[in-house]
Amino acid sequence: KKTEAIHPLGEGDFSFATPGGRVRMSVTKDALTPFGGLVPWAAHTKHIGIIDTMAADCPVRRTSPNAAPVYDVLQSFMLTALTDGRRFSHIERLREDPTIPELFGMESVVGDDTVRRFFKSVDPVLGAEWIARHAKPMWGALPDPIILDWDSTVQPKYGHQEGAEIGYNPGKQGRRSFHPLLAVVAKTRLCPVYRFRSGDTVSASQWQEAMAAAERWLGDRRVELNRGDLGFGHDAIMSWHEAAPGRPKFLFKLKLTNLVRSALHRIKEGDWQGPAILGACQMAEGRIQLTGWKASRRVIFARTLQGVVPAAGRAEFWDQHKHEFAVCVTNLPDAVNGWQIQELYRQRADTENVFDELKNQWGFSGFCAKSRATTELAARLLLVVYNLWTLFVRFIVPQKHTEAKRGRRWFLLIAARLVQSGRQKELQVSISGGWAEQLRDGYLRLHEWIRTTAPQLKYIVPDHRHNTANPAPAGA
Repeated sequence: KKTEAIHPLGEGDFSFATPGGRVRMSVTKDALTPFGGLVPWAAHTKHIGIIDTMAADCPVRRTSPNAAPVYDVLQSFMLTALTDGRRFSHIERLREDPTIPELFGMESVVGDDTVRRFFKSVDPVLGAEWIARHAKPMWGALPDPIILDWDSTVQPKYGHQEGAEIGYNPGKQGRRSFHPLLAVVAKTRLCPVYRFRSGDTVSASQWQEAMAAAERWLGDRRVELNRGDLGFGHDAIMSWHEAAPGRPKFLFKLKLTNLVRSALHRIKEGDWQGPAILGACQMAEGRIQLTGWKASRRVIFARTLQGVVPAAGRAEFWDQHKHEFAVCVTNLPDAVNGWQIQELYRQRADTENVFDELKNQWGFSGFCAKSRATTELAARLLLVVYNLWTLFVRFIVPQKHTEAKRGRRWFLLIAARLVQSGRQKELQVSISGGWAEQLRDGYLRLHEWIRTTAPQLKYIVPDHRHNTANPAPAGA
């Protein structure tokens, strides 16, 4: 009785009566982990070599013999972000997992205070250069040429963080925020461009600096078109595109200001192309010069019939058609017709899913500290993890993009036991049935890519023509 009270999970009999019968619980010294899927991830990141080269090329000189290795600090943070961590304190969840240091060659998973102190010691300018330089091998996976989709996002803050200012914040009006600028490569969901900005900036602020960084680090990948939502149709940005013949084209959506609405009203009914069918899009073209523009530019007008507003509801004699309008400005050549331009802009909608995934599934707004240097470096490293993960899941599920909330459940959360015999390490995972076969196919594709490519070289797109397996586990 006394032993049971002191050692409830030790020498005594500690059991529960469950619907399946009485079950005894005991402590084991086996190296168990809920993240059995980290082994192929470890091989993937080791082969690309980004984390190793970053650790070897740290911009901060480490003089203390007791300082944690830079490699351990980077892996501790990046694995926390990978496993759905949203705050620095979530690093502590990994410190009790004995398999992680073994799988990733770490001395230990460091504490969150160690990570914050290291991030704070890195100068923001040097940190941006450091990460961009070592992330460059990933862009070998991109097609050529590419389309960049630009957008900014609002990150509300609830303390007194450096760089958090009051500005545009529709969700939390009056609340301080960050307003970072990002660019995503169309149809890949990869995000190669990030620029930290305070909350009192607008969408177009510092765009030219961000574009210069993109051209520098994307290497020989040529940007053919820049697309952007409301806020990018500024004369300075469009003039940059028009200044030299070899620069990218642009396609930006315009706000429905009074001048834009006046241009819409001037369009004759017969100039709208396409039938006026409920839910169908009609298109018209023109040239306008808005306030602040140095020249007139080509504009594409689109309207979609949403229904009829009854006259009785408006206290008038006649019913009136209700339309939804959208207006885009572009310098694409006349050979590209208005319908094609509308389709080009419509394809940009997938980019909004990337920002939604980053904010809601990757903690993009969560890793925050009082120091701006800490917050900015955390965001940049999180994007490195996101991009590596996007490439990783393409090997496992080549047919489509798998968002993190499902990908983690399918590919990371696999119960496993680490067994070591001599110098050989073996991770025994607990999977069965059809899902085991699907994972095996994905691991084979990843293994073949690692076997047939040299580290840090361009990606070889695997042949998926013979893969007909359903990428999702049954019942998921």
